[in-house]
Amino acid sequence: MRLHSCYHFILLTVLGVVVLVNGFVLDKAATRSRRRGAHVRTSPLPLSATGVDKDGTVQKQGEHYSRPMTPRSLAVQALMDQKRGQFAVQLLESNPGYKQLEDQRHRSFARLLVSTVERRMGQIDKILSLYADVYPPKKGKNSSLVQACLRVGAAQLLYLDIADYAAVKETVDILKKWNGPRNKVPEPLIKFVNAILRNIGRDGPELLDSNSTSESDNVAPWLIKMWHDTWGEENTSKLIAQAMREPHIDLSIKLSPYLMEEDQILELERWRDMMGDGAMILPHGSIRVGSGMGGSVANWPHYVDGNWWVQDASSTLPALALRKALINQYGSASLPDLHVVDMCAAPGGKTAQLLSFGLGHVTAVEANARRCRRLDENLERLKLKEHCTVVVSEGQKWTPDDESETHGPVSGILVDVPCSATGTGSRRPDVLRRDANLGNLLDTQNVLATHCADNILAMYGIMVYATCSLLALESEDQVRKLLARGAIQGEAVMKTVPFELGEIPGFDNAIDENGWLRVLPGVLEGDLSSCDGFFVARLQKVG
Repeated sequence: MRLHSCYHFILLTVLGVVVLVNGFVLDKAATRSRRRGAHVRTSPLPLSATGVDKDGTVQKQGEHYSRPMTPRSLAVQALMDQKRGQFAVQLLESNPGYKQLEDQRHRSFARLLVSTVERRMGQIDKILSLYADVYPPKKGKNSSLVQACLRVGAAQLLYLDIADYAAVKETVDILKKWNGPRNKVPEPLIKFVNAILRNIGRDGPELLDSNSTSESDNVAPWLIKMWHDTWGEENTSKLIAQAMREPHIDLSIKLSPYLMEEDQILELERWRDMMGDGAMILPHGSIRVGSGMGGSVANWPHYVDGNWWVQDASSTLPALALRKALINQYGSASLPDLHVVDMCAAPGGKTAQLLSFGLGHVTAVEANARRCRRLDENLERLKLKEHCTVVVSEGQKWTPDDESETHGPVSGILVDVPCSATGTGSRRPDVLRRDANLGNLLDTQNVLATHCADNILAMYGIMVYATCSLLALESEDQVRKLLARGAIQGEAVMKTVPFELGEIPGFDNAIDENGWLRVLPGVLEGDLSSCDGFFVARLQKVG
């Protein structure tokens, strides 16, 4: 028995020595890794996707590190992740951490931070450059993080009604708690950000009132010059001022096409009363949502019932223009017999309008498969799929096949071409900073429009050409090219079907000398001044 105990004691001693040695070796290895700046994983297994733990820490592919999940930190992450052509607000909303913020106010605040930085980035960067010896920060391990924190902090201090102390402290705390995949943010960088934000809190608002910066700093110089040359100095100032304002949300209501005008007004008034304090009916029939509506749009009254969809007031104009011309050409009683095409149809607002007019059949053509799925889902919710065919195809290559021809010849086509989207600056401020290179957009617009006129539209049919661009070369100039064609065999001969005064209530002042509609944000009077920028021309095939 004593011998057995002796063996047992020796065995435990050997095991203890092994554990101590292994612990010493592992500790030395970890120390060497830290000295090299390597990340020492703290989770037992690699994580398969970006996400958020139950304790609020952020997960990265193959990593696990502590990071507070707050509106400010999520805003910083979205700005860091942004690449050319991406919209930071969309990156924010796709972040799992954003969706897990329990309070809607926190989600709204995170979105406000990102949209304010996006909208005022030129002014923010100009003021930051006055306080930093080197700005933007030199490229390095923490440069994008530092720049994002400076922008988020400056946005709060300059443009949002937030106490200076809270704005500075909460933003600097992001750096203090930002344990990245390699190491913590160095203390000198934290002090650097803290000092700059404190100085901006002290002096920044006065700089906004001085000549140090202006709203024009948020728009690319080439774009300002184009606007100035086309629309004049006064209108250019209005365009820029409107782009700096938060956009309204407008809704299109699904009304029966057989309602009398008086009943339509009563129905619109009923929907207006459901959409928050200050909701209003715009002159042409859209509902502008009131200030009392908040939270997710999907939680608003009767969303799941498919009674309405979000659509800016200007975006409704092309479909309204097509409907009016079809009625004039064929008569209102013939609408259920007509086949129309909505080209570049996603996300589906214009398609939904055309279907709600009671047209016989609508073919919605969209090149992007992902956007096409979204279009299909929207029509499903709106219960408008019965008389619609959704086609995934490049518009310039699509022609009606045998199945489409069973719905009759194409009497009307709506061509809302891909464009620079410079009319949507209040919703997508990033488009105002894009470079002057439009790539192949101009060629695509021309090829698409001529293909629709030559190969899709029936004789005497109606084409509506539309853009959400504030550039004449994507809009008026392209229509002039269409009108100049017809000398070569096979080319369609087109003529303008001008807009008439009173045709679309509220938009008379947008009718130009050609009979086309040109909506300039901030230029129209009254509640329509905040509409997106849009161009609409209506043409008829006469040869």
